[in-house]
Amino acid sequence: MRRHFLALLLLTAPLSAALAQTPSETPAASPASAHYGVAYINPSLNNGSYKLILIDGVTPNPKLKNYEEDGRDKIFVDQAAVLNFLAAQGWEITPSWGEAQRFLLRRPRR
Repeated sequence: MRRHFLALLLLTAPLSAALAQTPSETPAASPASAHYGVAYINPSLNNGSYKLILIDGVTPNPKLKNYEEDGRDKIFVDQAAVLNFLAAQGWEITPSWGEAQRFLLRRPRR
């Protein structure tokens, strides 16, 4: 079994290198066609509310601050309210595998 795997690896390595150097004949999707982001749902231990940390790829958020409206943290009653809020802004939401509080976001570039 090990020999078969090694032979397969040796046979496919030059092929993948050749394909990587060959220019693509099919037009690639425009890099400006989609806008990506990440959302973290931050549960509050005190009162059962939830806050949103949004990294939208446009507005810098290096310190992972909570999403604010009118200078105050926006508070949600549950995780579904956070996800509905993001969907209303046009985000397609995909759960991040292995992290229950993290979601990958995508939407058409405006």
